[in-house]
Amino acid sequence: MKMKYKDTGFRAFYRHFIAVPMKENLKVALKDFPGAEDANCILTYGYIDREAGLTLEILAAGKETKKGFSFAEGNDTVSSKIRIGNVADDEVAFFDDEDGNLAARYTGKLEMLHGYDAPEEVEKTRSMTFLDASRDESCIDDVLVYLVKDGLKPEGCWVRISGLGDHWIMGTLLNEPDQNFGYHNGEKIAFFVQETEDKKVICYSDMNPSQKITAADLEDGSLLEAAVTAFNNERTEPHLIDILELLRDSYVWIPCNAVLNEEDQKYWDDIARKLTDNPDADPTELIGTEYRSKGETRMIPDILQNGDAYFFPVFSTVEAMGEYGEHFSKVQRHMLQAITLAKNNEKELAGIVLNAFTEPFVLDAKIWDVVENMKSRIEE
Repeated sequence: MKMKYKDTGFRAFYRHFIAVPMKENLKVALKDFPGAEDANCILTYGYIDREAGLTLEILAAGKETKKGFSFAEGNDTVSSKIRIGNVADDEVAFFDDEDGNLAARYTGKLEMLHGYDAPEEVEKTRSMTFLDASRDESCIDDVLVYLVKDGLKPEGCWVRISGLGDHWIMGTLLNEPDQNFGYHNGEKIAFFVQETEDKKVICYSDMNPSQKITAADLEDGSLLEAAVTAFNNERTEPHLIDILELLRDSYVWIPCNAVLNEEDQKYWDDIARKLTDNPDADPTELIGTEYRSKGETRMIPDILQNGDAYFFPVFSTVEAMGEYGEHFSKVQRHMLQAITLAKNNEKELAGIVLNAFTEPFVLDAKIWDVVENMKSRIEE
């Protein structure tokens, strides 16, 4: 089958074997491959370079005759590429490779391309056809997102997709907005997809500042808890953003295991041993005893497990821990500090779970940095 890129879209090229016609400007790219002198086409394989866009990796020199195509051996010692813009207007041939012959023959070169594999969330967005109207022609992960803010005109900016949530898509601004939206080139934003009245699908990011609050408004955790309830009852974009913004400014409680230094641990172990060895000992005699620790006590946050996934638990109040909290020491930290602790945990965490045993909300690990980059709603 022969078609042009503009007639097929990127999915026909992505992870497919394609023979492109030999042109004068491609001879240099093929010069280190066997059979290059007699080639009239080039066998390539399509992949996505997130910086440079859709790219064709050269696998071998080819020869097209009336009987079909034949391809020479490859060269795994060099990497030679053709950017899609060089062949976008050319008629190219596609190969399904149903028997796996081409994949087996050029497996060395194909293995090299795994270095360009995208994160799973980004890969999922490549199959979302409703984004196609907003995509850059060759840089598939770059989409046009309209920034929206009261008092300003909607402004289209290019955003490179970096993650995917249940109700939003994450990305990095690739250019500086002309107007003051409060976000700048290189910063991460969340954006959403909407169908307009004329059935056109667009991407947008609402950058209106939310109503200001005071630190006192957040002290008892009720405002954050109410936002979670509202979101769980109606999973809309405004409710989600409300939770993320409140979390960004909140102080949360973290259950921890207290780990004493060696000298302090020995002191308490000795007391426990004396009580165990002396059945007549009265533990109540220890009540009121003062002890000054000799060294630093480390507080190790507890980790919750659900199946194969691990979560960093935080709570809006001590009371929200319930019976679970009775087994731990408790420290209060700003949510941004809690995110840092979660990032530095030795386990690979799936997220931070708020109020795991009452009305939970999971802050996925992939959007921690989004919360970190949010502007504070606290009035100064």
